[in-house]
Amino acid sequence: MSQDIVKQFIYGAVMMASVVSGLFFLKFWRKTADRFFAMFAISFFILAAERWFLVFMPSQAEENTWIFSMRLLAFLLIIIAVVDKNRS
Repeated sequence: MSQDIVKQFIYGAVMMASVVSGLFFLKFWRKTADRFFAMFAISFFILAAERWFLVFMPSQAEENTWIFSMRLLAFLLIIIAVVDKNRS
């Protein structure tokens, strides 16, 4: 029981850090209108949503592919943003 509480606390902390990072990049996107910052903000918000879903799922359900596909989408978006920024 206590391991579940610790796991939920860690998931909540990671979710909060992802939201703060997303807001940080969103602030720079509003200043510069550079899509690099917009893609980073979206990817961190996706990572926050993924952790939010994990908090409410039973621990056996962590192997769901749609949870990991959200994580994959976020990291692919980060890779696309970096490649797009360095291409020009």
